[in-house]
Amino acid sequence: CWRVQKALDDQGIPYEVVKGPRRPRNRTAVIEGTGQPLYPAVQFEDGSWYRDESKEMARTISEGRLLA
Repeated sequence: CWRVQKALDDQGIPYEVVKGPRRPRNRTAVIEGTGQPLYPAVQFEDGSWYRDESKEMARTISEGRLLA
């Protein structure tokens, strides 16, 4: 999601965009990590995940609370 990417860029947080399956039922990694088949989702280096609606994710990132 461009909104989440912009927030990450604005905060100087490095990330890698990984294209996933278009069909929600095929998003097994996202489902296993978040319990949902929805994008956007962030997987951290330690294997943990963060998922919320894009506006909320962008707000969390912009407020500096993503890595807190």
